[in-house]
Amino acid sequence: MQASDEKVVLTVGEKNRLRGQQALRGSAVLQNIQSLKKNAEAAQKELDDAVGKAREEGYSWVAIGAGLGVSPQGARQKYLRFGL
Repeated sequence: MQASDEKVVLTVGEKNRLRGQQALRGSAVLQNIQSLKKNAEAAQKELDDAVGKAREEGYSWVAIGAGLGVSPQGARQKYLRFGL
C-alpha cells in the first residue's frame, strides 16, 4: 500500500478543531472573537504586572483593591495565587 492510499483516522477532538478552524477562516465575527481573546490575555498580563509593581512599591491591598474596583480581600486573594 502506498502512503497516499492510507486512511487517516481523526479523533473526535481533532475533527472538532478542524471544523472550528474552517469556521474561523470563513467568519469575520469568529476572527474578531479570536482577536479580542488575544487582546484580553495581553491586557490581563499587563494588569497582573501592574499589581505586582504596585506591591513591590509598597502599595496596600486596600489601594490596589480600590484601583481594581474590588475589595482589598478580593484583590489579595486573586493575586496571592501568583505570589504577589
